[in-house]
Amino acid sequence: MRLGVFGKIGLAFGVLLLAFAGYATFTLLSVHRARQGVVANEAYLELQGAVDAAWKSLNDFAPSLGRAGDRLDPNLPLALRTARKHIDDSVGAIDRYLEKAPTSPSRADFDLRRRQIAALGRQLDALAAELGGAEAAVEPHARSEFESHFATLVHGLNRMRQPLRGASGQIAQRLSDDEETALSVAIMLGAAGLAVALAVFLFTLRTLRPLGVLRRRARQVAEGEYTQRTGVTSHDEIGDLAREFDAMADAIQEREQRLIRSERLATVGRMAAQIAHEVRNPLSSIGLNAELLGDELSAEADEARRMVASIIGEVDRLTEITETYLRFTRLPRPNLEGEDLGGLVASVVAMARGEIAQEGITLDVDIAPELPELPADEAQLRQALINLVRNAREALASAPTKRLAISVAHDRPSGRLLVRVSDSGGGIDQRDLGKIFDPFFSTKAQGTGLGLALVQQIVVDHGGQIDVESVPGRGTTFTLAFPIRTASGHGVGAGASAAGGVAVGGGAAALPERVVEGGERQVQGGRIGRLEDERALEGGSGGGALTGRGEGAA
Repeated sequence: MRLGVFGKIGLAFGVLLLAFAGYATFTLLSVHRARQGVVANEAYLELQGAVDAAWKSLNDFAPSLGRAGDRLDPNLPLALRTARKHIDDSVGAIDRYLEKAPTSPSRADFDLRRRQIAALGRQLDALAAELGGAEAAVEPHARSEFESHFATLVHGLNRMRQPLRGASGQIAQRLSDDEETALSVAIMLGAAGLAVALAVFLFTLRTLRPLGVLRRRARQVAEGEYTQRTGVTSHDEIGDLAREFDAMADAIQEREQRLIRSERLATVGRMAAQIAHEVRNPLSSIGLNAELLGDELSAEADEARRMVASIIGEVDRLTEITETYLRFTRLPRPNLEGEDLGGLVASVVAMARGEIAQEGITLDVDIAPELPELPADEAQLRQALINLVRNAREALASAPTKRLAISVAHDRPSGRLLVRVSDSGGGIDQRDLGKIFDPFFSTKAQGTGLGLALVQQIVVDHGGQIDVESVPGRGTTFTLAFPIRTASGHGVGAGASAAGGVAVGGGAAALPERVVEGGERQVQGGRIGRLEDERALEGGSGGGALTGRGEGAA
């Protein structure tokens, strides 16, 4: 069960509240028990006093009875009435106690006492009735019977006095014991309450401590330090916030790197475009003049003709490089229309099939049927696919096993179309894996370093993602992922590359898709101003530049 911050703090204070409730309940029970003991003790004392008074009022006449020839004491009737009054007082004391404490644990004992006192009262009434007959009687038998009943009554009152004293003493002792127990328990409960309060304070402090970490981390991010992590591992709202904060820091760092890279590439692109523009016209003149010079040479000047042919070849190569540079810098934004990606791939494969077969390469093509239409610029996608197929052919030139696999599939869970181009060539060195999408980076002797950069730019402009996996000695696989449709006609594919590979484009690996997508839009938006500068510089139609991380494999 996952507890949030509110649940944790609520639980902590709930425990504290339970501890307080337990302490308060014990206090109330102790007070109630003590009150019952005090009331019972007061009742026993009042009962004891009344029974003692009744006994004393009759016991004073006991010595005068049993002496033959003596008349009964004339104060004996008054003593009987006084004893009766004390008996009534004792019954009243019991009734008042039972009314005050109807649920008292001593109720049964007081009921028994009441019955005993009521029986003594009846004996006293009978003795008072006999008193008149005893005074008038001249027979010794009647007086002897009266004296026997009188002695029995006095003995009964005296026998009741002892238990009453014992009960009162027991209550007093119990009150004293209860006081000591209550004091000990109160001290223990107080200490336990303090311990619980301290535990609640520490628990709350531990729960809220990550907020201070987040505050310090926010200051570090504001100062440009993105590598540190909050280190918060709790599974509550604060932990979620910390993880989102770390992801946000990664995204900000990614975006900042992209912006810096975009500015650097913009500068490089402008320089390349200007150089290419300045070199193209002289190259045309050099090539034309070289051809005219070749036409003027005699048939016997073989060495001169070879030199002229070499000049023309180099001029053509330089012209191709300049055209590649200008194509890269002038790449317009895609004109998206519904395209059949499977048919487009099939047409590119058909165009390259002759060269592939001539080089002894085994070609496997797997295009899934009934593919949905893809919002795309047909010309740009064709250029990207041609570049990938050309790179694969060149990678297989010296491979012992020449195998090229091209597939198109529909990844329904992610709503994307996937194009994979795999070769069994020598693979890419891990040191170069993160550089192959950088403009002007190439491991080929005659490479311009713009082929994969152009592919990446086209894929990212279509809202897609390019992944690459490469194992040296076993081959390389490029995966192009295109979103089928989004609300705005563009989308960002989310995917993860396998070990040994990298992902470039929207939804880069290990970053939240929504953050990277925003960074991609910002970087692409920054490209527009650069394109306008290049239009003014080149006099051409729109331009474009590389966006996204310069990572991948070729």
